[in-house]
Amino acid sequence: MEKILVVVAGGIGVIIGVLMITHRASLAKLMSGAQRSTFGTVGDRVAARPSQGMLAVVGAGAILIGAAIIVLVLTRA
Repeated sequence: MEKILVVVAGGIGVIIGVLMITHRASLAKLMSGAQRSTFGTVGDRVAARPSQGMLAVVGAGAILIGAAIIVLVLTRA
């Protein structure tokens, strides 16, 4: 039972990573708009920081972590 839950969690991590990479432009736009509306004038400076390249790196990290979780669970006895 625990293996099934962990494999599902790893799969969700992989799916989220793939979605972050494929939709990184709209996600960066959404994040910058949310930061502007939340933090006001300070948010304008903070909103300029998220880049599509960094979102791709975070997405790749999520894929690697999800895949590592799945591999570790399936190779353990």
